[in-house]
Amino acid sequence: MVMRTLAQDFLLYLEAELGYSKQTAISYGYDLRYFFEFLDRHDVAPSADAVTTATVREWIVEMHRGGLSSATVARRLYALRSFWKYLRELDLVQHDPLAKVSVPKREQRLPKYLGADDLRKLLEASQHSHSTFCAFRNHAMIAMLIFTGMRRGELINLRRADVALVERAVTVRGKGNKMRAIPLVDEVVDAVRDWLEFRPADCKHDYLFTTAHRNRIHPSRMQRIWKGILGRSGIQQEGVSLHTLRHSMATLLLQSGQCSLVEIQRILGHSRLDTTAIYLHVNDAELRDAVNAHPLTQ
Repeated sequence: MVMRTLAQDFLLYLEAELGYSKQTAISYGYDLRYFFEFLDRHDVAPSADAVTTATVREWIVEMHRGGLSSATVARRLYALRSFWKYLRELDLVQHDPLAKVSVPKREQRLPKYLGADDLRKLLEASQHSHSTFCAFRNHAMIAMLIFTGMRRGELINLRRADVALVERAVTVRGKGNKMRAIPLVDEVVDAVRDWLEFRPADCKHDYLFTTAHRNRIHPSRMQRIWKGILGRSGIQQEGVSLHTLRHSMATLLLQSGQCSLVEIQRILGHSRLDTTAIYLHVNDAELRDAVNAHPLTQ
């Protein structure tokens, strides 16, 4: 069986059995397609048995020569490695051409984040819209993102039953369909309660957030809503996205000194603590102050 056909089965497996989102499965599909196109260009048979370690390394060299970042190369290799693991588990292949292939080290970049003043601007801007319906909905969504740090996909997939206003908590379905509970502050509870006064009661679905036409909100609609709010906020910083709100929440919690890295890991739903550790923004001056504070220097 050719690999393209096997890849389609693999993408269905990601969604149906591993609980990955449709968008994540699509991203895996794109990464695998680049590999298949590489095989076509180099006249490698579209069969798993024809792929060797040398083939994979040639692909890596081609990607680097094409100017792709180490992060992009690593992501595409991860998709191929996951696909191969799937093939081996089904006993469709016996060899593993990626076993001796090293993944390029990713550049460690500090994520962009917003300070408290800019986050307040976003909360204010979210309350202004062409309709009262949108104003209450948008404010509830932005408040939820800012104060919980959940991902965009997690937000738009929230169901009404996931939010317990009396208990002041929200249940989030994260990556791999892993569930986690996040406490809610007063501002989010009030914003969601106000929104529920406007949410149409006759929706044919139970998603928490809806359009004015009673449909669920899809990623493209959420992006348009975000662009409008960001534009009205007056924030000039480049590269601010919905994911920036997640970074901002984690960074502000750490800077407050009231929340440990492990607690933030649980809130964000990270499976690895070193993923959460990227929020330890430390500049040179802070490092110098820390060294000077060594008890033996006193």
